[in-house]
Amino acid sequence: MPERGAHPPSERAGAFEPALRPTVSVVVPTHDRRPLLERKLRALESEPLDFEVIVVADACTDDTERWLALYQPPYRFSWTTGPGRHAATARNIGASRAIGEVLLFSDDDVVPRPGWVAENAALHREPGWVGLSRIVLPAHLEVGATMGRFVGWHSTNGCSLSVRAELFREVGGYDPAFSSYGGEDPDLGWRLKRAGARFKALERAPVEHWDVNYLDDLEAKGRSAGAAHVRVWRKHGAAAVAWALGVHPASLALKRLLVGPWLAPLIGADRYRWEAAYAAGARAELRRSEEGHG
Repeated sequence: MPERGAHPPSERAGAFEPALRPTVSVVVPTHDRRPLLERKLRALESEPLDFEVIVVADACTDDTERWLALYQPPYRFSWTTGPGRHAATARNIGASRAIGEVLLFSDDDVVPRPGWVAENAALHREPGWVGLSRIVLPAHLEVGATMGRFVGWHSTNGCSLSVRAELFREVGGYDPAFSSYGGEDPDLGWRLKRAGARFKALERAPVEHWDVNYLDDLEAKGRSAGAAHVRVWRKHGAAAVAWALGVHPASLALKRLLVGPWLAPLIGADRYRWEAAYAAGARAELRRSEEGHG
């Protein structure tokens, strides 16, 4: 599918030599969230480093494509469309068009703070790294996805993930089989780990998660993520994956004992809703797997 709305490097007069390869390619999948996407792209306009941004408008039905066709930022910019098969496929489409040495994946509802591109670029002066930004919430939001402490490969997150393009392609990119909510990030993270990658939290490159609809369908998202993470485990067959993702049968049995309504006042009602739904989705997927094997 040809790119639409592409802005060639020559439109950024005098800012860089068009023949040179940008250091970083920022890949942004989006679906019907034009205001969030605009906030993100405009936040990148003050970044000093030479980089490119590739937006994949994934089966958008709002005014996203019209806006992208008119948008003329000070950085290299292009956009194309996707078939609506979820983030994994959209990110792969963007990566296939990228020319930067470093791929920096980031969702449309994630607004980077100043210096984000440069910090990610600096990490990859040496090969073999995966960069993950600390995720914070804007002051007016009380709930949402956060990552205050880096824990390992299973923290791989489409909010902000940087990796050298050659390593990303070596492990096969995102698996498009994960076409619903959840699964594609830890699956990629595990494969990167198995390829010898080292993971680092970029404390000086935080991003703000502006998912204002985070609580919409929270239980459905939790169930989907739990089921998808069981499929990640089934795909790789490593007990370490099941334990890290909290979907090992022993882990789920323990959760059944510990995760009850009494826990809500301690961890918050929304966190409780998520944990309960996640465990339910994982258990349901395990039952389906067992029935299928039978």
